[in-house]
Amino acid sequence: MKAIAYRSKKAKGKRLEKRVSQLIREKGLDDKARPMIGSGAFDNYKGDIYSPSINLTFEVKNQETVKLWEYWEQAKDQEQAYKPACLIVSGNFRPILAVIEMDTLLNILLEIKKLNE
Repeated sequence: MKAIAYRSKKAKGKRLEKRVSQLIREKGLDDKARPMIGSGAFDNYKGDIYSPSINLTFEVKNQETVKLWEYWEQAKDQEQAYKPACLIVSGNFRPILAVIEMDTLLNILLEIKKLNE
C-alpha cells in the first residue's frame, strides 16, 4: 500500500509541474517550458521546470502539508548562477503560489520599471 501512496504523491507533483509549464507557455513567456526529466538530477540544469527564457530555478511541490522552510532549502540548493530559486507550492483545491526572496522580487520589479520608462 505504501508504494501506491508514493506513486500517487509523485504523480501529483508531476501534474503540477506539467500545469506550471503549461501556464508559462500560455502566458507566452517561454514556448519551450516543460517539466524537467529527472528533476534536478543533471549537473548543468537543476530544478523541476526547464525554461531557458526565464531566469528562475523552479522547485515545485504539490502537497497538503507545506513544509515551507524545508522546501525553500531544497529550492536554494538547486539554485543556479543567474537563476534565483522560485518555490512553487500548491495542494488539493488550493491556488498555485510562488515564493521568491524579497531581493529577487525587487530586482524583477526594477526591470519592469526600466522597461516601462
